[in-house]
Amino acid sequence: MEGNDRFGFFSALVLGVLLVAIGLLAMEYVVNNWWPIDINRLDLVRAAAEGRADAVSLLEAANFEIILVFLATVLTAVTGVALPIAYLLNRRFTAFTDRRFGRIESSRLMVALRQAMAAGIWVAFCIWLQMNRSFGLAVALLVAVVLILFEILLQIRSRTARANLQ
Repeated sequence: MEGNDRFGFFSALVLGVLLVAIGLLAMEYVVNNWWPIDINRLDLVRAAAEGRADAVSLLEAANFEIILVFLATVLTAVTGVALPIAYLLNRRFTAFTDRRFGRIESSRLMVALRQAMAAGIWVAFCIWLQMNRSFGLAVALLVAVVLILFEILLQIRSRTARANLQ
């Protein structure tokens, strides 16, 4: 059992490093090679440099597909960083939750990947809010609480489904 756990952490670590590498390389390519604002709106670039442009006019001129690709690269990189941490936390607290609520058969790596993707979605969403100049601590905490509650509901659902099979 211990060797299987070690292999599981190793696979989570390798997958995390691959996701970080892919995310950072893609982010570097997007940032250095793609122009996110319509070239016909150079007046907005000048106004942004002088501090006169507002967020709404900048986002109206932005190429939405490039922004989505950038947010996807952020999601990929953050998922890679959070994956080994989520796996270790799941491994640490599995003994307690299995004793208290019953054992589940789902793969610990897949649960950790889902939780790491939730962290990536949260960070990408916060960056998108900052692009819109509507980021705030209350909104970030509210979205984090919603994602945590969603994960709790998924955990309860999987444990209930496992209990009904027995």
